[in-house]
Amino acid sequence: MHRLLPIIITCEILISAVSCTTRHNNDQAEQQAMQPTTANDTVSLLSRQGKQRLLHNGTSDTIYEVVTQVFAARMEGDSIVKAGKPDYEREFSAFPNEDTCVYDTLGRVDMVCGIADGIRYKYLYDYDNRQLSDERYYQNGELFYDRKFIYNRGQRINTIEELYIAGSKTINEYPIDTSKIKFKNGNRIEFGDTPGDYTITDPRGNVIKESSYSEMDDYSSVIEYTYNDRGWRISINCEGEYLYTYDYTNIDAHGNWLKAVIRCNGNPYGIVERTITYY
Repeated sequence: MHRLLPIIITCEILISAVSCTTRHNNDQAEQQAMQPTTANDTVSLLSRQGKQRLLHNGTSDTIYEVVTQVFAARMEGDSIVKAGKPDYEREFSAFPNEDTCVYDTLGRVDMVCGIADGIRYKYLYDYDNRQLSDERYYQNGELFYDRKFIYNRGQRINTIEELYIAGSKTINEYPIDTSKIKFKNGNRIEFGDTPGDYTITDPRGNVIKESSYSEMDDYSSVIEYTYNDRGWRISINCEGEYLYTYDYTNIDAHGNWLKAVIRCNGNPYGIVERTITYY
């Protein structure tokens, strides 16, 4: 096992798209009236919403929903094929989350849902113009936390969290120490408790480097990420020892990828498949 950052990509078990199809809406009455109960209801709802959004933004190629599934991989002859589900006990996973993600007509994430460790989870998001203003997280239908994000001149300065456990509410605040944030060549660098703890994010919001320092054994763990000009991840370099690469083999008519083959040090590692529904 190789030693890695404590913050890594996790794998989660897929929840069906039907349970996640209904978008959250500020008008509760409208939300209840539009709630699908069967697969046919879901198709009908997508059709109605698609027409509404087409009138709203003048285009039908805006992404409405993305369902992501992940698989282990193996060689079969000259081809890389699916080999069941990955080993979720791996210390590091190069897979994206396996979930269902719904977007609004401005391309912002509206809702994410799935299953992890037997718990059905759901995230709901609200925005103030382009800035994320609220994130609510549910476990098995129960609100677990509600986080509100505070900004100053476009930069997030604080997060106020209402945490609900065993029927009680706790309020926590997580102010951002702006003295630990620097910008260089357009990238954002946020430092942790030591100079060896930092995260570098590019102007698109993609993490390009993570470093974590352990005082106990005087050891630094570094992960580097690269992306193509479309913002698709093309590699993850873990401490110079493990190199994960991504090959996007299926692209739809809108230019969005539907299948990616992942290799680790050149060997088959996994396959990611996406089903995309458009407005």
